[in-house]
Amino acid sequence: MGFAVVGLLAGCGDSQRNAFVCPASEGHSVVQPFNGRLVALGRPPIYVRIDNRGDLRRGVVALGLTDFPGWFAVKTHFFSVRGYDGPVRVHVKRIDRRGAARLGNAPTDGSTFSAPTVGDQPVFTWMRAPGCYRWSISSRGFHETVVIRATAHE
Repeated sequence: MGFAVVGLLAGCGDSQRNAFVCPASEGHSVVQPFNGRLVALGRPPIYVRIDNRGDLRRGVVALGLTDFPGWFAVKTHFFSVRGYDGPVRVHVKRIDRRGAARLGNAPTDGSTFSAPTVGDQPVFTWMRAPGCYRWSISSRGFHETVVIRATAHE
């Protein structure tokens, strides 16, 4: 799967017809044991690391091209702080308008991902178009919402 650099859109989706302003989460610097210092979204105990290009400090992510016609992807990693080994449940949804969003190894998977522990394996987020997308991340006594503004590929 290849990922392309993209230009930034003024808002989520078509800003001329849609006054919705995407409340993208701000990224911040965290240290991960095997990857060193990186920009991640979310807050402890679970963060989101994204491998796509973009401006993660502003929550802007470039959609990557895929081998699945009509689908783009964001390569996401849900990881936890050291010592946290609880389960994780993640649900993805487009929030600026109607549109498909999926989590998993292929776009045929559902919109929810669950794992018995938080690892750092990639989980692809599949989207049909640029827009504003939200991950709802839940675990034991924890709930976090992370929002990205996905921009078009070149």
